[in-house]
Amino acid sequence: MNNNPVQWKRWIQTGLILAISGAVAVGCSTTSASSSQAKSVKTTPAAKQKMEDKTELDADVVSSTQVNMLSKVSGDVKEILKKRGDTVNQGDVVLVLDSVDAARNKEKTDLTLQNLQAQINKTREDISTNRGVLTNTVQKLEILIADQEKSYNNTRNDYDAGLATKAQLEKIETQIKTNRLDLDTAQKQLANLDATDPLATLRIQQQSTELSLRDIDKTLSDFEVKAPISGVLTDLFPEQGITVQAGYVAGVIQQLNPIKVHADITESSMKYIQGKTTIPFVTQGSNASMTGTITYLADVMSPQSKTYVLELSVPNPDQKLKSGMRVKLQLGGGSTQDVVTIPTASIVKEGNDNYVFVAANDQAEKRKVTLGRVADTNREVTDGIKEGEQVIVSGTQDLKDKDKIELRK
Repeated sequence: MNNNPVQWKRWIQTGLILAISGAVAVGCSTTSASSSQAKSVKTTPAAKQKMEDKTELDADVVSSTQVNMLSKVSGDVKEILKKRGDTVNQGDVVLVLDSVDAARNKEKTDLTLQNLQAQINKTREDISTNRGVLTNTVQKLEILIADQEKSYNNTRNDYDAGLATKAQLEKIETQIKTNRLDLDTAQKQLANLDATDPLATLRIQQQSTELSLRDIDKTLSDFEVKAPISGVLTDLFPEQGITVQAGYVAGVIQQLNPIKVHADITESSMKYIQGKTTIPFVTQGSNASMTGTITYLADVMSPQSKTYVLELSVPNPDQKLKSGMRVKLQLGGGSTQDVVTIPTASIVKEGNDNYVFVAANDQAEKRKVTLGRVADTNREVTDGIKEGEQVIVSGTQDLKDKDKIELRK
C-alpha cells in the first residue's frame, strides 16, 4: 500500500474533477430535456355573442377658429387691458401702444390743412374782387365807347359841314380805338378768369392733406390692438413697456362657441355615419349626452392614417367643452348582431398590431387579428379568427409561434 501523501492528494483532485464534470453533463441533459417539453396552456373557443349594432369612437375637442392678434403698427406697449384666459368680443381693445408721435404728426397736418383752407378763402375773395372790378370796367368802357361813337358821328357831320377840324375828328377816333383795346383786354381777362380755376392747385393740396389726415387717424386707431374675433384669449405675449414692431403677434384668440369636434373614422365605422346630419357624444367621465352637427366628412381616405376626417360643430355658450378635451361619439344603435368574440385576456399587443395564439393540434399558432367592439370581458374579432377555433387564454407570457403545447383543464 502506498502511503505517499502527495499521490493521495492527486487522486482526490482527479475524483473531484470527474464528479463536477458529471454533474455539469447531467444538468445540460436536464435543461435540454426541459426545453423540448410542451408548454402548458389553457384555451377557450372563439364563440358568437350578441352585440348592439353600435360603437363608440374617441374624438378630440378643438377650437372652431384660431386667429393671431397682430399689431399693425410699431410702438411701446403703454397699457394691457386684458389677461390670458379672458373672454373677449370682436373689437375689444386688448392692449394700447404709445401714440404720442402719431398724435403730434396729426396736429401738424391739421395746421397745414387749416393754412390751406385760409389760402383758398383768401384766393376766392381775391377772385371775386377781380371779377367784380373787371365786370365793372367792361361795363364802363362799353358805355364810354358808345358815347364816343355818338360824339364821333356828330363831329363827323360837323367836319363835313366845315364846323369841326380834322384834328378834332382824329382825336375822337384815337380815343375810341384806345378804349376798344382796353375793353378787349378787360373782356379777355374776365373770360380767362371764368375759364380757368385759380384754386385748382390749392384744392389738390387740400385733398392730399385731407387724405394724409385720414391715414393718420387710421394709424392712431391701430395703436389700439383689438380682438379680431370673439373667443378666449388663450395666449397674450407682450409686457408693458416693451417695444413691438408692426406685424408682431401679440396674442392668440380661440373661438369656443361654437366649438369643433374632430375624429378620424375607420372604414368599418363609416356605415354608422353616412346619411346622418348629427351625431351624439358624451364627454369622458360623464354620461351627459350632447349632439354635434356634421360640418365635414371626407370623401377620400387619408393614405397615411387610413381613416376619414369627420368634423362636428357644437354650440358651446357656457364653454363647458374646452379645446383639448376628449369625447366619445355614439355611433349606430337600434339592433343587435351575432359576432365572433374572444376573451380580452387572450389578446397580445405588439405596437399597433393585435395577435392571439390559437391551439392547432399540439402547437401554438400566432395569428394577427382585427378587433371590433367591446362587450364586458370579450372583444369582437372581425378578421383573423373563426368561430370554434381554440384561443389560448392562459400561458401566453413566453409563448412563441410553433411552440409545442399541452392543454390543461
